[in-house]
Amino acid sequence: MHRELSDGSPAEKIERPVVQVGRSRRWWLRRSLAAAAGFAVWPFLPAAHAGSRRLPLPSRRELASEMEQTLWNQILPAWYPRSLDIERGGFWEHFAEDWSRRPATTKFLVFQARMTWTAAAVALDYQQRGEPYLEYTRHGLQFLRQRMWDQQHGGFVDRTDLQGRPDRQTMPWKQMYSLAFGLYAASTSYEATRDPQAMQLARETFDWIEQHAHDPEHGGYFEHLTAEGQPVARDVPDEPPGHGLPVIGRVGHKSMNAHIHVLEALIALRHVWDDARLIERLNEVFLIVRDRIVRPGGHLAMFCRRDFTPVDQRSSFGHELETAYLLTEAAQWLHREDDAKTRQVVLDLVEHSLRWGWDNQHGGFFDEGPPEGAATHRRKVWWVQVEALNGLLIADQWTGGQDPRFYDTYVRTWRFFRDRMVDPVHGGCFDTVAEDGSPLADRRHKATPWKTAYHVTRALLLGAKRLPEESS
Repeated sequence: MHRELSDGSPAEKIERPVVQVGRSRRWWLRRSLAAAAGFAVWPFLPAAHAGSRRLPLPSRRELASEMEQTLWNQILPAWYPRSLDIERGGFWEHFAEDWSRRPATTKFLVFQARMTWTAAAVALDYQQRGEPYLEYTRHGLQFLRQRMWDQQHGGFVDRTDLQGRPDRQTMPWKQMYSLAFGLYAASTSYEATRDPQAMQLARETFDWIEQHAHDPEHGGYFEHLTAEGQPVARDVPDEPPGHGLPVIGRVGHKSMNAHIHVLEALIALRHVWDDARLIERLNEVFLIVRDRIVRPGGHLAMFCRRDFTPVDQRSSFGHELETAYLLTEAAQWLHREDDAKTRQVVLDLVEHSLRWGWDNQHGGFFDEGPPEGAATHRRKVWWVQVEALNGLLIADQWTGGQDPRFYDTYVRTWRFFRDRMVDPVHGGCFDTVAEDGSPLADRRHKATPWKTAYHVTRALLLGAKRLPEESS
């Protein structure tokens, strides 16, 4: 369902370019960038500290309206169309605190796909005001289809140079985590634009990963493949980039992170394609995530052997809360809404995160810790806070709003993110803040290959859409 902002809201004042019939897309995008040069965020007045001083809880409708205004006034105008690379295609991946461009040498499939998905998701939810985002979607899709798709072997390359030429020296392999986001972007792009080329790309991606990456013996997917599509078994250095190849995860293992995002991508494809093989695979990955990756008590198997025997178990609070949301979304498309086991697993994930990850003193969620016990990584990361919003909202819905902890923590998490992480001067949000919410000088940048508009936009779209439904 498409949604619009109420008449007379501040977002009405944002000047949005209109598509000119008969003009080239590059002309239109240049015009958008010129208009954005004078972008200034709307005044942003922080509320009281999210920790010790407790403010009255807003109604769900009031909170939805506030999140919607933040999305349109503080988040989206900071990213679009500024991030579009008009000359070479795709999106620019590096921005400093003030949104000035930082040096870059490559373009990363995950970033390019997430920015394309974000534009498509906005266009889907806001038909009129989201019209420019259809053009941003087409712009991103064109780069994915023409530059990041491997014309020789199929599948998406992991990285290109700035001109869109495959950068096989930096990363010669294909990676399942990245491929999942390519599928996610193509599927949602088709849902938004109804461009048959987007649907073709989505189906070709699905077919490629089925042929090359699916594990027919144990289920799930091999995560590292050669350019030709052969699973990689040899060991190489893990993350972070800069130590050997920029590998996502652990070679020879199956990861929580790749499989929850494959689940996410399959859900998006299911939105637009009624296919028996797709439904079978969606159900398979759903059960792997629910029954093998989520561990008893609500923490996660971060890495597993090929048969999904855990080799690394941790509390990653943002992933736990994100997984609660994605399992619920998948259950709806698999007609498992009344599944008692799924409900229990979702609530276990949220309860575990509340017990060990929530900071009751300052507000917000810590990053990570052991399977049981106090968090050891206690800085507050941007994506963890907004994925917490998704998980808490799902828990509130599963319990019919009868457990006040979920909505209370949802509001407090939102206030922490709004007050401590959204930039009131330049727009967008900071990457990471200290445990008490104070700024960190080296983590105030706005974009890197891993930091996009995707997590924040998804959480604000979800809150703006579902919070009012819960109050009706």
